[in-house]
Amino acid sequence: MFRRLQLHSTRAFALLRELAAFVGGRRKAFRVDGDSMTPTLMPGDVVVVEKTRGGVPEPGEVVVVSDPARPGRTLVKRARSLGSNGQTFCVGSDAPQEARDSRHFGSLRAEDFVGRVRWAWSPKRGLRGVRAVAAR
Repeated sequence: MFRRLQLHSTRAFALLRELAAFVGGRRKAFRVDGDSMTPTLMPGDVVVVEKTRGGVPEPGEVVVVSDPARPGRTLVKRARSLGSNGQTFCVGSDAPQEARDSRHFGSLRAEDFVGRVRWAWSPKRGLRGVRAVAAR
C-alpha cells in the first residue's frame, strides 16, 4: 500500500511540476499537423515543449524548430546530427516519405531551435512521455 501511495504521489508531484513550468512560461503546447512523425506522434496529438535557452538539440531528441521556408510556422522533427561548428544541426522525420526536413532545407541554426518535446497527449493514446532515441 505504501509503495502504491508513493508511486501516486511521485506522479502527482511530476504533474504539478510540469504544470508550474507551463504556467511559468517554460513550457508551451503545440498541435501536431501531418504524418511526418508517425508512429511516435500522430496528427492531432498535442505536445508539451520545454522551451530552450540557447544551444542545439542532442541527436535523437524530438524537437520543435522554426520552419525555414515559412516564417512564423514551426515543425516537429527528430534531431539527427550536429554540425561541426556546434551551432547547426539537422532534423529528420520518423516517417521520411511523408516529410519535409533537413534533406529539403538543409541545416538549421541554434536560433531555430524552439524546444524539446517532453510530453504528448491524444484522446486515443492518453498522456505519455516522449523519449529520445539513438540517432540513425
